[in-house]
Amino acid sequence: MKNLNSDNVLQKGIPKLSNTVGISLGIALLSGLVMALIIAVKDMEELYASLKASGLLFLYFLLLFSLVVSFAGSLICYGRIKQSTAEIAHITNSVHAGFINFVLEPGYQITYANSKFYQIIGYQKTEVVKKYNNCFMSFVQEEDQQKITELIDKFFHGSYIQTEIRMFTAKRNIINVLLNGNFILDKDGNKTLSAVFVDVTGLKEMQNKLLMEEERYRIAAEISNDILFEYKVDKDLMVFADKYKEVYGRNPVIENFTQVDIYKSEMVHPEDYQDLKMFARLLPSGKEMMEAEFRIKNAGNEYIWCHIRGKTIYGDKKEAVSVIGKVVNIDLHKKELQKLEYKAKRDLLTGVYNKITTKEMIEDFLKRKNNQNHILMMIDIDDFKHVNDNYGHLAGDNILVFLIDKIKRIFAGDIIGRIGGDEFLVFIGNISNKDSVIVKAKNLLQALSSVYVVDGQEVTVSGSIGISMYPEDGTTYTELIHCADKALYTVKDEGKGSYKLFR
Repeated sequence: MKNLNSDNVLQKGIPKLSNTVGISLGIALLSGLVMALIIAVKDMEELYASLKASGLLFLYFLLLFSLVVSFAGSLICYGRIKQSTAEIAHITNSVHAGFINFVLEPGYQITYANSKFYQIIGYQKTEVVKKYNNCFMSFVQEEDQQKITELIDKFFHGSYIQTEIRMFTAKRNIINVLLNGNFILDKDGNKTLSAVFVDVTGLKEMQNKLLMEEERYRIAAEISNDILFEYKVDKDLMVFADKYKEVYGRNPVIENFTQVDIYKSEMVHPEDYQDLKMFARLLPSGKEMMEAEFRIKNAGNEYIWCHIRGKTIYGDKKEAVSVIGKVVNIDLHKKELQKLEYKAKRDLLTGVYNKITTKEMIEDFLKRKNNQNHILMMIDIDDFKHVNDNYGHLAGDNILVFLIDKIKRIFAGDIIGRIGGDEFLVFIGNISNKDSVIVKAKNLLQALSSVYVVDGQEVTVSGSIGISMYPEDGTTYTELIHCADKALYTVKDEGKGSYKLFR
């Protein structure tokens, strides 16, 4: 890059102005001789007539006018050049970047550098000249000097080049510098580089921090089996990280993702289809945060629980551009919760619902299906105290488990609960008529009438059943169980081993 300071420009511009002024002065001298001739001649009228006839008088006035115009123009141009060069110098020195030109040959002499360059490296221009012989390479870190020496091989006059190097400052700090410029062949035939010199140390440190954070996040995601994803709204395209294929055995890129029907059968558990569909619909909606839980088939063709969460990224016009998020494997956590929930809701011995859960489930059922007929059958194992006394509580527990397993097979899908030591109930919804009630009662009675072997001895067991009907006998759980209990005690009073409807 050529020297743009005002002195340099004026040194080249002023001689041109001087030439113009010299020509004007020459013309003025010629005009003066003509005037002297006129004054020397006594017969002015004769000379005037002679000059007029020859056209010299016209030439004289023309030359005189040219002198005035040329001199005035020279003064105006001089002022404008001085002002323009001062403005150029101000601009180059105020831009937050250095300008430098240096030779691409051993010595790497700096032929021009603005004040910002010296400010960035922390040296005065005189220091660079005296202490470092004006050599650009003196400030380049040794490991990056080859980048400068190799530029000569890429030289092509006027072509653009960009390179990043590390340099030393006066305080011996290392800074990252970006050189953007052009190869120039100067007037002496030297191959030089004229470039903008930008300190990118802060930007480089920020980039390194971002890369470090990204790497930490990637490692954390890898350790935790999290899978990152990006959903591109305009293309309806879901792109999972490569690990998705490893874990789930499918292509990590899914086109037309919101059209869940395309892939639901091979991806999501049938019971969780609606949850996935709802999540897919939210993705392009622009909602800031969204999440869902569902079971996905893994590479081993087993369903595992996953939690998916995404955050929307917006464009300049606040429109949804993409959704960034991750898929977290929560299968172990979910199954542990299910175990805890099972223990909280179930009778630990028989596996049926405990007393509290049984009541809650029946009450919820009655609220949802209050315009249909249902039945509640209350069961009491006959003479169960006699079994415990004669065969022990362990044998008694085994007999309860034995009987409940038979009941589960008959009434799968219905609510079965343990409400006391040897008291159970079965709640059956949507009973069409009383004949169906009788059939259900006989099936239950048959399951209870069994023989169980304890230490080689046969133990005959049976049960008594009291039945109440919704809504005839009651519209609440408490009313239904009260009526069923009364019917049960009627059976026991009449000899046990049978069933009876309330009323």
